[in-house]
Amino acid sequence: MIEVCDAAKWIENGARRVEILKEISFAIPAGQFVAIVGASGSGKSTLLGLLAGLDTPSAGEIWLDGVPIHNLAEAELAAVRGRKIGFVFQSYQLIQTLTALENVLLPYELNVEGNGLAQARRLLGEVGLGERMDHYPIQLSGGEQQRVALARAFVADPPIVMADEPTGNLDSVNGRIVLDLLLEHNRRAGTTLVLVTHDAEVASRAGRKITLKDGRIVEDTQPFSPPRKTSTRRDGTAAHKEGKNG
Repeated sequence: MIEVCDAAKWIENGARRVEILKEISFAIPAGQFVAIVGASGSGKSTLLGLLAGLDTPSAGEIWLDGVPIHNLAEAELAAVRGRKIGFVFQSYQLIQTLTALENVLLPYELNVEGNGLAQARRLLGEVGLGERMDHYPIQLSGGEQQRVALARAFVADPPIVMADEPTGNLDSVNGRIVLDLLLEHNRRAGTTLVLVTHDAEVASRAGRKITLKDGRIVEDTQPFSPPRKTSTRRDGTAAHKEGKNG
């Protein structure tokens, strides 16, 4: 489960504060497919970065499966990301000097114990690149590169997959292929899927849509209230916290 409690993000620019996200609260149960939508500049990619632990909130709390990632040091945060999150970037973010297979294996090199070779080969086959494992990114089309990025996001079996405009750089045919692969993995593996998009067709396939405007949630088509949980105050005493609708 993902829980966000009164999260905010701002940037200090001299005496001026630029507010990017304001009073964001929602919860996403395990296995749900959520599309985060909004106009350019609404804060949707910033929000996804906070959920993934790629950035920290200026205020508020973010919990991943009961772990308060807003409080973690970078080394601990990297370990949580490696175990819990597969991330798909709009611009693929493949390492040009590595083959497709080596790119998919990166999570094992960086964060995950064991040998993921068989898993990486299987996933590349599932995304239609079984014959192109030894090719470098420059030898692959944009759609093929994004399918490598999908296999990399899936390889460590993370319970949560996040994608930032995964079809944004692709034509309609390749975009549909990539989206179908994401949804098939969500269905088969039971992963939570959180996707940022400006594409209405992509958003329409999500089970839930959260709309941002000017850094605030203005619509949530399926708000979810998590069960009451116990957190720890700074003085070490227990504090009960109610879940909030988004």
